[in-house]
Amino acid sequence: MKKLLIATAFLITVSLSAQDIIYVISQYQVPRKDMSSFLELYDNYYGDIEFKSGGVVIDWIRIGNGDFNVRVGRYGDMNNWGIKTEMSKFEGPNFWTRTSQHITKYGPRYAGASAYRQGDGSKHNTRQKWNLKVENPQQFVKAFKTFLNDNKKVFGDRWISLSAYTVGNPGGATHSVSMSGESWMELEKVRAQVFANGTAEKFLNSRGKVEDVNNTLHRRMRHYNNERNKAKTYDDMW
Repeated sequence: MKKLLIATAFLITVSLSAQDIIYVISQYQVPRKDMSSFLELYDNYYGDIEFKSGGVVIDWIRIGNGDFNVRVGRYGDMNNWGIKTEMSKFEGPNFWTRTSQHITKYGPRYAGASAYRQGDGSKHNTRQKWNLKVENPQQFVKAFKTFLNDNKKVFGDRWISLSAYTVGNPGGATHSVSMSGESWMELEKVRAQVFANGTAEKFLNSRGKVEDVNNTLHRRMRHYNNERNKAKTYDDMW
């Protein structure tokens, strides 16, 4: 049954993605006193890189992840992964060695693929992420898209993403849902709206059997991609 669910999730991911977007996530514990130095190393390394596709994001995990306070994600097109910038054989190892000096604890790593996404959310630096164990991915996706359609005015152009885990499966989760917002309080107001208008209850009753594994609140600190790197606007903290 477990293999069947994983295979089904994989097939849905392939069928729904506008592009073959994949990602890998690493989690760290970085002391507050080292955070500026940690981010500066990333700025110096990834801030001048030209990616073949996608980019790198760094989130401060504000609430819900226990021992780890930093989340680093690399995302891109699986058919066009990597960087165009030529690097010496020493630059990568030197970068990883220096960043490791600011990390006191390494968390689990996992990978996945985008199943569905909408909106921009470029004006938002806060995101909430829900990890879920979905028994029937097809039923879940149908209910999820209906839920989004029923709340077009409520959600606006915020970034909303559904992803399927393909490696690692944190806490046994098969999928994750992420939503951007202006702040934690603004996301709480959105939550109150969808419960008040009845669409949240409709979604919960129609999505099939789902186990809510955990959820976390992130604040985006950096987002490196070709457009942002060129304009030097990769600092998303404020």
